[in-house]
Amino acid sequence: MIEQGVARGLDLVESFRVATGQSPRTSSKALAAQHKRAVEANRRSLTKYRVRTQTYQSQSTGGAVVAGVGGAIGLIDVVAETTASSGVPGPAWMWLAAAGVGLFVSVRGRLKLRRLGPPPSVIEPVAPPPRLPSGRVGSIEVSRFTSVRVQVMNMAPALDRLYPGSGDELRRADNEAAGPLTALAERLVVLDQLQRELPGTAAARQAAASSDLVRQRLADGCATYDELLAAAARLLASPDMTRSTSDILGPAVNAMIAYSHGLQRAAEL
Repeated sequence: MIEQGVARGLDLVESFRVATGQSPRTSSKALAAQHKRAVEANRRSLTKYRVRTQTYQSQSTGGAVVAGVGGAIGLIDVVAETTASSGVPGPAWMWLAAAGVGLFVSVRGRLKLRRLGPPPSVIEPVAPPPRLPSGRVGSIEVSRFTSVRVQVMNMAPALDRLYPGSGDELRRADNEAAGPLTALAERLVVLDQLQRELPGTAAARQAAASSDLVRQRLADGCATYDELLAAAARLLASPDMTRSTSDILGPAVNAMIAYSHGLQRAAEL
């Protein structure tokens, strides 16, 4: 009864800290926000591709129909004018011009559709791990896992700007590792719930032993994440092979010196 009372008291304290914003939820919120932005970016990319595909297909098909109908009516009008009075409304050149425009639109749509290529490769991010209350077995490892994933998502855009494509490789590595580690975090939550609901039982004792094993596996995974972050940091620190620092900053520094010199001359006048 005392253990259950202490557990309920800790839950109330944790709930109060969460409600008042005093709980260390910064990493969890940041990861959830990053995950939401990544999912939204993937959705926009796929939607843009589908809209373009449908537009080019409509142009190709519609232009071909207009070209066929206009050309046929124009030819009928030309033949009818040479033999007898034509019953086709409008002059023949109007229908032939419409057929030419339709053919141009159809060919252009088909070329754009061919250049569009395959759909974009979307890296579906793994959802954030469940949050484990502080003081429970594995809570430190879960928080650490959340923090390193936030750093991975923050470093990916910087890598993309420096070396195009490297950010996607970092995101892909994160997705491959985040799935199994998130499953470990979910197991810790289940085992913690079992210990709190069945205290003093054999199931609770086995859950405690299992929690320690799962916690160790999650810690090993976080260590691997540290190596991934270290490699990404080394890549960010590497120089730009195309231009030196003086080539990048030299023109800006010279422009600032010239501008300040011009201000001084203006002040003397």
